[in-house]
Amino acid sequence: MFRRLLSCLLPGNSPVWTLWPHAARVHPVLLVHRVEDVAPGLYALPRSDAAEAALREACRAEFEWQAADRDLPLFLLLQAAAAKTARTLSCHQDIASHSAVTLMFVAEFAAPIADNPAAYRHLHWEAGMLGHVVTLEAEAAGWRGTGIGCFFDDADHEVLGLADTRFQVLYHFAVGMPVDDPRLLTLPAYD
Repeated sequence: MFRRLLSCLLPGNSPVWTLWPHAARVHPVLLVHRVEDVAPGLYALPRSDAAEAALREACRAEFEWQAADRDLPLFLLLQAAAAKTARTLSCHQDIASHSAVTLMFVAEFAAPIADNPAAYRHLHWEAGMLGHVVTLEAEAAGWRGTGIGCFFDDADHEVLGLADTRFQVLYHFAVGMPVDDPRLLTLPAYD
């Protein structure tokens, strides 16, 4: 399920991307906590070859960039227990640490916006589309996904080693098994 979900985020691997007229400029960075046969840690899934090179240059020099999958451009950056870090980065929300994986959507930022200020809006749309694809794939597998709108972007950048605005974290997302929240009610519609 994990591999399928990641595969669908890559250009050409979901019908969604045939509708997107722009190059892939938002790239998932994953904090993996509980995924069978995947070591806990920090991973990157660059959605283009150019992004891989640019992310390698922009991120911490000590990251390993070890290939983590035979078919996907998934790279292990750092093997470590990542749940507490995910929780802290996501405004101390438990959902980020209780999930199977927390994703940070990292956008190529300064260059696209310098070329066209409307790219600011397009990058956020692309991050949202990635979130929708994750939600659909998680639901299809019996899992759940949810966006995490509150996160500490300066802390994200510190963890990743991003020192300038070439890249910017736009969105966090958690994926895991569903847990019913008894505080939420479904009531009949008004007459």
